[in-house]
Amino acid sequence: MPKPFFDLEAIDPDGLRRIAGLLKEIGFTEQGVRERLGLEDVSLIQLSAYPYYVRHCLRRRSRIDVAIHLFLLQGIVTEEELGTIFDTQARKVLRSANLLQGSRSTRTFRARVSLYPIADRLFFTDHRFAHDPWVKSRMPRSPVMYLGADSYYLARTTLRRPNRSTLDLCSGSGVHTVLAAGSAERAVGVDISPRSVNFGRLNAMLNDAWNAVFLEGDLFTPVGGERFDLVLANPPFVPSPTYQLAYRDGGPSGADVLRRIIAALPDYLTSTGVAQIVTHLAERSGESYLDRTRRWLGGANMNLHSLRVGEEDIVDYSTAQVKRTFGENYARYDAQLAEWVTNLRSQRFKRILAVVLTFQWNEDAPNPPWTQEDEGKPPRTNIARDVARILAAKKSARRLPSLATLDTMRAGVPDDLILIERRRTTGRGFETKDFRVKFNQSVLSPELDIKPLVRDLLERVDNRSTVPEVIARLATDTGQAVGEIDERCRRAFVIMFERGLVTLDEVSGSSKASEVKEISVSPMSTAITDAVSVDPFAHSSDDGELELPAGKGKPAGESSVGIPARPDTDHD
Repeated sequence: MPKPFFDLEAIDPDGLRRIAGLLKEIGFTEQGVRERLGLEDVSLIQLSAYPYYVRHCLRRRSRIDVAIHLFLLQGIVTEEELGTIFDTQARKVLRSANLLQGSRSTRTFRARVSLYPIADRLFFTDHRFAHDPWVKSRMPRSPVMYLGADSYYLARTTLRRPNRSTLDLCSGSGVHTVLAAGSAERAVGVDISPRSVNFGRLNAMLNDAWNAVFLEGDLFTPVGGERFDLVLANPPFVPSPTYQLAYRDGGPSGADVLRRIIAALPDYLTSTGVAQIVTHLAERSGESYLDRTRRWLGGANMNLHSLRVGEEDIVDYSTAQVKRTFGENYARYDAQLAEWVTNLRSQRFKRILAVVLTFQWNEDAPNPPWTQEDEGKPPRTNIARDVARILAAKKSARRLPSLATLDTMRAGVPDDLILIERRRTTGRGFETKDFRVKFNQSVLSPELDIKPLVRDLLERVDNRSTVPEVIARLATDTGQAVGEIDERCRRAFVIMFERGLVTLDEVSGSSKASEVKEISVSPMSTAITDAVSVDPFAHSSDDGELELPAGKGKPAGESSVGIPARPDTDHD
């Protein structure tokens, strides 16, 4: 068995935590690193930009500059520079813990590992880049993964609520185990790599996560038959033709480990539990990755939500995985790129999607479990509240006992919702091309295409009227009979509520209020089930006025005003 990298028994835990405190005091945090390097996110550090970082961003050599250069850019600092951050005792702890190595001849120091800020914590990992001979000679065969974009995405979308137990699979450096320990009585990290388990225990010590436990083993095996309230996973997911990096490669399809995790979830999640997985999924034209994910669940009665935060075609994706910035042998690069692209094309894959999947048991039987996808920008801040809102709205909509329940509901519009109408030129002037809404304060589906009926209803919501009053207003304005449009409008309100376009609040003092409260947890009627089972993001059908397909970026030639005012228009 390989010797652990860190001798945890020999490390002074109080001294280690004091070092973390000193670094945070000088601004070695997510925000501090972003500001000093001019980055939108810490995960966007690029080796090719190192010269710019060092010569321009960190040229003042302030204390935080020295810390970034040492722990994130894998650089060399002088003894004098190191002394501006750490006193003699702190330097002694770092060296005795095997975190720092000095050179007597040059009076310089290098970090043997990297240190990443995430949330309000710090985490040691192996170095990300092996461009330097000193680093390359010390890089282990199976390194512990640095904190990449996927680690930050999962941390920012995790639903954190007090729970009894959390399980973190493929725990790596232990980042998600330690973060989960803040809201769990017990957090368990499992990894098949002894080195990862060693790093996880070190990071638990660094962050004083006394209730974080790390076990070595293959996925669920070390925890027996225990069930958990929260299951997290950041598995190897890259569709690689060879198993080159254990923390990265998930087999030719990328799903070797992911498939096993999803298939076993029903056996390890409590009845009220949540599972969240960050991953890449390859998709074929004409075959949804969500359908494939459902098949892996094996018919389990679980709801599935997907937040899609990125997409690349197979050539760009392969290039990013194969390319090395320095010391590139072109012939070797050419051969590897061909191997990667051939692997993906042989499986008919067209694109690779970056997603965060959320699973919950379906509590609304006999209604079938639902599947929903939201598309958003890569999360740069915590969006767990947005994810929770989506799940709660979906649950509330499905539990409406009937369309008649909307009689007692007051309709409102979120403050950050903007209505957009786009026009195009014709031979005689302009005509409406389509309508959109966007959320100024949300990264989840920030723009959505909507149909005219949804637009007409949104324009008439004044945050005071009930749903029937809004429908009656629309009927009057358009010269239609209320009876002709009532049911269709109510169905639209249900889906609009699911998608966050409207809020529905029970009117206090209503004659039906007590009745609604008593039946609010009953299964939905067939009418409501039919209304909300329509995929809001599906393509238009003959009666497609409830369609809310996902928008893809902001087009040119559009105008926007806040709802409920009628929008101005523009043309493209």
